[in-house]
Amino acid sequence: MIRFELRVRSLLAIAGAAALLGLGVGAGWEAARAQSHVHMPGMDMGGWLVRLAPDKRTAAIERQLRGFETTMAEVAYRYTEMYWGGVDGNWGYAEHMAHELDNAITLGLERRPQYRKNAEALLLKGPLPQVMDAIRAKDAALFKERIETLRAACTSCHAAEAHPFIKIGVPTVRRNPVVND
Repeated sequence: MIRFELRVRSLLAIAGAAALLGLGVGAGWEAARAQSHVHMPGMDMGGWLVRLAPDKRTAAIERQLRGFETTMAEVAYRYTEMYWGGVDGNWGYAEHMAHELDNAITLGLERRPQYRKNAEALLLKGPLPQVMDAIRAKDAALFKERIETLRAACTSCHAAEAHPFIKIGVPTVRRNPVVND
């Protein structure tokens, strides 16, 4: 009798494990199917760009990137993060953000070369490399001094490009929960 009960319990345990395994496989299958779900029925997965004639694509991409404002949105984000990285002494993060800020401006100037003269004269050949030097030196006092120079240079560049109403301030709000451990 005890042998019979053990056998029944074993069979029930195996059946239960098989049922759980089946549920897991089913859930995994549904998750995989959800990854390929099309949100708009009938939507062409080729995308808007491939539907355009090849000679129209460059202009369409330029419209999507818009003017220099998308570059400036990224620069504002990188500047703020670089600032907090330096203030917190998270020099690796500050250096990363400084590099990404420089890259964003470089790519933006590639798309909009009419801004190059002022950007190079007021920002890229002076204040930004000086901030990067302070970051590499891990010198908090020098960083704070040079970030002020960079801030003033940004405002001057905006004024030189007929946007004197854009004045850059000292960041007051952290946008990312990055910490310096």
